[in-house]
Amino acid sequence: MIGFGFCFGAGYLISFASFTFFVELLEGNPLPFVYVYTIGNILALSSSMFLVGPKRQFKNMFDDKRKWTTITYLTCLVLTLIICFVPGMDDLTRLLILVLLLFVQFFASLWYSLSYIPFARKAVINFFKDATV
Repeated sequence: MIGFGFCFGAGYLISFASFTFFVELLEGNPLPFVYVYTIGNILALSSSMFLVGPKRQFKNMFDDKRKWTTITYLTCLVLTLIICFVPGMDDLTRLLILVLLLFVQFFASLWYSLSYIPFARKAVINFFKDATV
């Protein structure tokens, strides 16, 4: 439990701390923000390995209920790093792609986390259904 709590807390703390580099991201230097944000996300994601072990964690990540969310999340995580190093891309295009990937990554992470709370995804879906009516 201590390992889980430390990794989970430190991961999200590091992810939130990455926003101290947000101005650099906006100025065209995405590397500090993306590195710190990605490290925080990986640390938070790996925290549950302390509860169930790595083998079961990967099995849970790719079960039918979480497979597409996991693939979306991990793809955005990797693409975020790759986009930082694509040569010849203008700063505005890079910024727009990175912000889009970060939003998708955040919501995929949230949706993934909700899958571990009984009825949480259904409650969120019902909330948005009721809110749009």
